[in-house]
Amino acid sequence: MRLKNLVLCTLLSMPSVATSQSLPEAVQIALSQYPTILAAQSRVEAAGHEVTRARSGHFPQVGWQGTNSAYSDVGPNPFGPEDTWIQSPTVNMNIWSGWRVQSEVEFAQSVHERNRQQQNITRDEVAFMVVEAYLNWMRTRELVVLAEQNLAAHERLTNDVRRIAAVDQGRRIDIDQAVVRTENARLSLEQRRSENQIFSQRLRRMLLGRLPQHPDGYQSIKGTLPTNTDQALAMLTDSHPVIAQQLAQIEGAEAAVRSAKSGFSPTVDISYQRQTAQGSGQGDYIAQLNVQVPLFDGGASYGATRGAYSELDAAKQGLTEAKVTLRENLLASWSEYLSAKRRAILGKRQVVNAAKLVEGYDQQFRVGRRSLLDLLTIQDNLYSYQTNANNAAFEERIAKAKILAVLNRLAATYQGGDTGQVHNASGNVASRYSASSPSTEADSSQVTTQFGSSTNMRTEFGQ
Repeated sequence: MRLKNLVLCTLLSMPSVATSQSLPEAVQIALSQYPTILAAQSRVEAAGHEVTRARSGHFPQVGWQGTNSAYSDVGPNPFGPEDTWIQSPTVNMNIWSGWRVQSEVEFAQSVHERNRQQQNITRDEVAFMVVEAYLNWMRTRELVVLAEQNLAAHERLTNDVRRIAAVDQGRRIDIDQAVVRTENARLSLEQRRSENQIFSQRLRRMLLGRLPQHPDGYQSIKGTLPTNTDQALAMLTDSHPVIAQQLAQIEGAEAAVRSAKSGFSPTVDISYQRQTAQGSGQGDYIAQLNVQVPLFDGGASYGATRGAYSELDAAKQGLTEAKVTLRENLLASWSEYLSAKRRAILGKRQVVNAAKLVEGYDQQFRVGRRSLLDLLTIQDNLYSYQTNANNAAFEERIAKAKILAVLNRLAATYQGGDTGQVHNASGNVASRYSASSPSTEADSSQVTTQFGSSTNMRTEFGQ
């Protein structure tokens, strides 16, 4: 992976390559250098180091201690050494903490898992942002071309009307009508150019540099969609990053419950060091077994425990919401894809028919069989059909990319890591810590909602 990033960075530093990116190259470059991606990677690394820190509580803590004591108004001590500088190694080790140390480890592991899943989510979000910006940039670029052609057609028609009115003074009113339509076409062109500039800036931001000079690869979106919505919904398993992240959140909340419960438990630790305090044992090595039993803490442990249980309930409800929202996003994106696909087909058909009508109306207008209003109207209709067909074609590709992003397959597809099959992004997160921690108390309000192979939920949401 590092070699691939190095190659992409090298290519990016070459002006001829940096300005001629195809859509797949643009996605790969963004995935390797976009700040949000790098920040997510750093958070994963930070969480991994936090796991190491939490695990240190299971190991002995070895150190060195030096003490120099000076006693005023005290005569020679017959029981202590004359040298008041005492050097001592120190060893402290936890024996029993009521699952507090292990709970901190499990909580740190859950944070690491959440950040890792967030990294996967961020990669698909950035990939979709690049694809969407690239396609909208090309869409508005083609709309500018269509608007220029529409303006040229109106200007040509206006010039023809001027020549006709020069011969037939009764047709001078047609000049005003043609000029008004031409100005409207010119306004439409300015609007298209403005939209193109907006998406140009957005794509430039995503690529952290100049726009591609020779765009390519936008004619189709890589990857294969599921055959139907049932198959797509079946892919929303517990290994999906959004769901896996919520499962890790639940694991962290359960670890917090165990950590809070440790306030009710006795703690045992052992220490070994030299005695530094003045007395008969000063300078001697002492091994101490320390036992602390909580008797009354003013309700601190109770409040912490009940608060942790409330956070656990909130995490479970968050899982339910994540599943329902994920399902909604997938079905909505699927509907957008099918609608855009149908509109693209119909739009192409409308453009062909309207182009024929414009040609026929123009010939009839020149022999006096059609009015100027008829010709201007069909020209406007042609431009409208061309615009709609162009938008639908690009919206179909954007919707397909959105479906792949919702399924967590877009980034992997453009990096060559997706085989078209359902892939496991996180393993079995729900059972990650079960082997090393005790089970929590059963809760009658526990959420057991889950997507199965038939995409049914075990709540009242249904299909």
